[in-house]
Amino acid sequence: MKVKKVESTIKPNDYEIRSQTDNLVEVVFFDNITEETRTSDDGTKQTIYTYYENPINIVYREDIKAYIEDNIETWKQQAKQQFEDTIAANIRSIRNKLLSESDSYVLFDRSGLKLPENITATSMLTAFKDLISSLKTLVSGDWAKYRQALRDITKQKGFPYDVEFPTKPEEDSE
Repeated sequence: MKVKKVESTIKPNDYEIRSQTDNLVEVVFFDNITEETRTSDDGTKQTIYTYYENPINIVYREDIKAYIEDNIETWKQQAKQQFEDTIAANIRSIRNKLLSESDSYVLFDRSGLKLPENITATSMLTAFKDLISSLKTLVSGDWAKYRQALRDITKQKGFPYDVEFPTKPEEDSE
Protein backbone atom coordinates (compact mmCIF):
# COMPACT_ATOMS: atom_id res chain seq x y z
CA MET A 1 0.00 0.00 0.00
CA LYS A 2 1.30 3.40 -0.92
CA VAL A 3 0.02 6.75 0.25
CA LYS A 4 -0.27 8.98 -2.76
CA LYS A 5 1.68 12.17 -2.74
CA VAL A 6 0.03 15.27 -4.11
CA GLU A 7 1.53 16.83 -7.23
CA SER A 8 0.91 20.41 -8.27
CA THR A 9 2.39 23.16 -10.39
CA ILE A 10 1.73 25.55 -7.51
CA LYS A 11 4.07 25.54 -4.53
CA PRO A 12 2.03 25.21 -1.34
CA ASN A 13 2.40 27.50 1.65
CA ASP A 14 3.05 26.01 5.09
CA TYR A 15 -0.68 25.47 5.62
CA GLU A 16 -4.12 26.15 4.23
CA ILE A 17 -7.43 26.60 6.02
CA ARG A 18 -9.84 24.46 4.03
CA SER A 19 -13.20 24.42 5.76
CA GLN A 20 -15.11 25.22 8.91
CA THR A 21 -17.87 23.14 10.44
CA ASP A 22 -19.51 24.46 13.58
CA ASN A 23 -16.60 25.30 15.86
CA LEU A 24 -13.95 23.21 14.03
CA VAL A 25 -11.64 24.40 11.29
CA GLU A 26 -9.87 21.92 8.98
CA VAL A 27 -6.29 23.05 8.52
CA VAL A 28 -4.05 21.22 6.07
CA PHE A 29 -0.30 21.37 6.63
CA PHE A 30 2.05 20.53 3.78
CA ASP A 31 5.03 18.29 4.41
CA ASN A 32 8.03 16.91 2.51
CA ILE A 33 7.71 19.44 -0.29
CA THR A 34 9.99 18.61 -3.19
CA GLU A 35 10.50 20.52 -6.41
CA GLU A 36 11.21 18.88 -9.75
CA THR A 37 11.52 20.27 -13.26
CA ARG A 38 9.89 18.08 -15.88
CA THR A 39 10.08 18.35 -19.62
CA SER A 40 6.96 17.46 -21.60
CA ASP A 41 6.97 15.75 -24.99
CA ASP A 42 6.84 19.13 -26.73
CA GLY A 43 9.96 20.32 -24.86
CA THR A 44 8.13 22.61 -22.43
CA LYS A 45 9.66 22.69 -18.95
CA GLN A 46 7.41 22.78 -15.93
CA THR A 47 8.10 22.88 -12.20
CA ILE A 48 6.19 20.23 -10.26
CA TYR A 49 5.85 20.31 -6.48
CA THR A 50 5.27 17.03 -4.70
CA TYR A 51 4.15 16.86 -1.07
CA TYR A 52 1.95 15.20 1.54
CA GLU A 53 -1.13 16.86 2.96
CA ASN A 54 -1.60 16.45 6.71
CA PRO A 55 -5.06 17.62 7.76
CA ILE A 56 -6.03 18.37 11.32
CA ASN A 57 -9.10 19.91 12.94
CA ILE A 58 -8.55 22.89 15.21
CA VAL A 59 -11.16 24.58 17.38
CA TYR A 60 -12.11 27.87 15.75
CA ARG A 61 -11.05 31.15 17.30
CA GLU A 62 -11.06 34.72 16.00
CA ASP A 63 -7.26 34.87 15.68
CA ILE A 64 -6.91 31.41 14.09
CA LYS A 65 -4.23 32.44 11.58
CA ALA A 66 -2.06 34.11 14.22
CA TYR A 67 -2.66 31.17 16.57
CA ILE A 68 -1.43 28.73 13.91
CA GLU A 69 1.50 30.85 12.79
CA ASP A 70 2.71 31.45 16.36
CA ASN A 71 2.91 27.66 16.81
CA ILE A 72 3.44 26.55 13.21
CA GLU A 73 6.07 23.87 13.87
CA THR A 74 4.07 22.36 16.71
CA TRP A 75 0.93 22.28 14.57
CA LYS A 76 2.79 20.81 11.60
CA GLN A 77 4.26 18.06 13.77
CA GLN A 78 0.94 17.31 15.46
CA ALA A 79 -0.87 17.13 12.09
CA LYS A 80 1.85 14.91 10.63
CA GLN A 81 1.77 12.58 13.64
CA GLN A 82 -2.02 12.33 13.56
CA PHE A 83 -1.93 11.60 9.81
CA GLU A 84 0.81 8.94 10.23
CA ASP A 85 -1.08 7.33 13.11
CA THR A 86 -4.22 7.09 10.96
CA ILE A 87 -2.34 5.56 8.02
CA ALA A 88 -0.44 3.17 10.30
CA ALA A 89 -3.67 2.02 11.96
CA ASN A 90 -5.21 1.36 8.54
CA ILE A 91 -2.17 -0.65 7.42
CA ARG A 92 -2.16 -2.66 10.65
CA SER A 93 -5.87 -3.39 10.19
CA ILE A 94 -5.24 -4.73 6.67
CA ARG A 95 -2.25 -6.73 7.94
CA ASN A 96 -4.27 -8.24 10.78
CA LYS A 97 -7.02 -9.25 8.37
CA LEU A 98 -4.47 -10.94 6.08
CA LEU A 99 -2.91 -12.73 9.05
CA SER A 100 -6.31 -13.94 10.17
CA GLU A 101 -7.15 -15.14 6.66
CA SER A 102 -3.87 -17.08 6.51
CA ASP A 103 -4.27 -18.77 9.92
CA SER A 104 -5.70 -21.90 8.38
CA TYR A 105 -2.56 -22.46 6.28
CA VAL A 106 -0.33 -22.82 9.31
CA LEU A 107 -2.64 -24.75 11.57
CA PHE A 108 -1.33 -28.12 12.57
CA ASP A 109 -4.36 -30.02 11.26
CA ARG A 110 -3.54 -28.79 7.74
CA SER A 111 0.00 -30.13 7.92
CA GLY A 112 -0.88 -33.50 6.39
CA LEU A 113 0.44 -35.43 9.37
CA LYS A 114 -1.00 -38.92 9.53
CA LEU A 115 -0.86 -40.95 12.71
CA PRO A 116 -0.52 -44.70 12.34
CA GLU A 117 -3.45 -46.96 13.14
CA ASN A 118 -1.24 -49.72 14.52
CA ILE A 119 1.54 -48.66 16.82
CA THR A 120 4.82 -50.35 16.03
CA ALA A 121 8.40 -49.16 16.28
CA THR A 122 8.52 -48.68 12.51
CA SER A 123 5.19 -46.83 12.35
CA MET A 124 6.25 -44.61 15.27
CA LEU A 125 9.52 -43.78 13.53
CA THR A 126 7.65 -42.94 10.32
CA ALA A 127 5.12 -40.83 12.25
CA PHE A 128 7.97 -39.02 14.03
CA LYS A 129 9.69 -38.28 10.70
CA ASP A 130 6.38 -37.01 9.30
CA LEU A 131 5.90 -34.86 12.40
CA ILE A 132 9.33 -33.26 12.02
CA SER A 133 8.73 -32.67 8.31
CA SER A 134 5.31 -31.13 9.01
CA LEU A 135 6.70 -28.90 11.75
CA LYS A 136 9.49 -27.74 9.43
CA THR A 137 6.93 -26.79 6.79
CA LEU A 138 4.73 -24.99 9.34
CA VAL A 139 7.66 -23.08 10.84
CA SER A 140 9.68 -22.24 7.74
CA GLY A 141 7.45 -22.81 4.71
CA ASP A 142 5.98 -20.28 2.30
CA TRP A 143 3.01 -19.45 4.53
CA ALA A 144 5.22 -18.97 7.58
CA LYS A 145 7.46 -16.60 5.58
CA TYR A 146 4.43 -14.72 4.28
CA ARG A 147 3.03 -14.30 7.78
CA GLN A 148 6.39 -13.11 9.12
CA ALA A 149 6.60 -10.56 6.30
CA LEU A 150 3.13 -9.33 7.31
CA ARG A 151 4.22 -9.01 10.94
CA ASP A 152 7.34 -7.09 9.84
CA ILE A 153 5.39 -4.62 7.70
CA THR A 154 5.80 -1.85 10.28
CA LYS A 155 9.59 -2.24 10.04
CA GLN A 156 9.67 -1.29 6.36
CA LYS A 157 11.75 1.80 5.67
CA GLY A 158 8.88 3.84 4.23
CA PHE A 159 6.27 2.88 6.83
CA PRO A 160 3.56 4.17 6.96
CA TYR A 161 3.75 6.19 3.72
CA ASP A 162 5.32 3.61 1.42
CA VAL A 163 4.41 0.04 2.29
CA GLU A 164 4.61 -3.08 0.15
CA PHE A 165 2.43 -5.97 1.27
CA PRO A 166 3.97 -9.41 0.67
CA THR A 167 2.54 -11.66 -2.03
CA LYS A 168 0.29 -14.39 -0.72
CA PRO A 169 1.63 -17.92 -1.46
CA GLU A 170 -0.26 -20.16 -3.83
CA GLU A 171 -3.22 -21.89 -2.18
CA ASP A 172 -1.69 -25.35 -2.59
CA SER A 173 1.80 -24.42 -1.34
CA GLU A 174 2.86 -26.51 1.66
